[in-house]
Amino acid sequence: MNTKGDAVTLIQTWVQTPLAQAIGWTLVHSLWEGALVALVLAAALWAFRSSRARYAAACLAMLAMLAGFGFTFTRLMPRQRSQVVTVVNGRGALLPAGLEAPKIPVRHRAADFLPWLAPFWIAGVAIFHLRSLASWMAARRLRRTGVCLAPDHWRERLERLRARVRLSRPVTLLESCLAEVPVVIGYVRPAILMPVGLLAGLPVGQVEAILLHELAHIRRYDYLVNLLQSAVEGFLFYHPAVWWISGLIRAERENCCDDLVVATHGDAHEYAAALAALEQIRWSASEAVPAATGGDLMQRIRRLLNRRKRRAAR
Repeated sequence: MNTKGDAVTLIQTWVQTPLAQAIGWTLVHSLWEGALVALVLAAALWAFRSSRARYAAACLAMLAMLAGFGFTFTRLMPRQRSQVVTVVNGRGALLPAGLEAPKIPVRHRAADFLPWLAPFWIAGVAIFHLRSLASWMAARRLRRTGVCLAPDHWRERLERLRARVRLSRPVTLLESCLAEVPVVIGYVRPAILMPVGLLAGLPVGQVEAILLHELAHIRRYDYLVNLLQSAVEGFLFYHPAVWWISGLIRAERENCCDDLVVATHGDAHEYAAALAALEQIRWSASEAVPAATGGDLMQRIRRLLNRRKRRAAR
């Protein structure tokens, strides 16, 4: 049995269907649609200075790209209708029964190869979503393996911090032997994982600032948004603008949490020192979990210290 040959034949048959053609044209149209969305976003970023506004604009841009893809595919999706196939000769005249039309040389156009984009796109979507699923499973395993409850006085302190940021959902504080940086895992029952020894190894004010950062992620539903963001990346993995927008979302997400920490904690310098201390034990954290060391950490530190200087100047 020639399984490989059968698979190739099946793909060759499928790419000749109207559905494959619709996917191919949708992928082509999404290139200029995404470029247009990126240009509009670049103009908005030039006008916006607030991290919250920039974050919202980037999220809307990613949703616009996904909506444009879906709208274009819906418009190009073939409609079911009955078709009567009649054999005609080269001049459009009906042929008598039993006669075949003369063979006419076939000229291929670039549009004839567009349906072949469909199987490659489907394979890419499957690979990226399997990768996201593996990251999510690793994050769930991180919460269950090698963890223990934090000391009582730190859990009580976390409850007070949760009240300060007006977060109604309960949050579990765990110490982890596997996590090397603080991370937030979970949406329905969120948990903050702190590396073993970090609670005792940093000054109390710095640890509180880090906990406030993680609580800000939970308050803003960043874990859920991050999962949805990864799903959009999987569908539009071929577009460079998607990765630019996605990186911008992650950077501004951290900036928004940093702003909340400074507004609540009040000491940008101490918080910057906490980030610098975390950089010494930073690891290559998975994108499936928001962490305090996410984004360009040195850029975040400079941003915090420069804002302090600007306030002092005023």
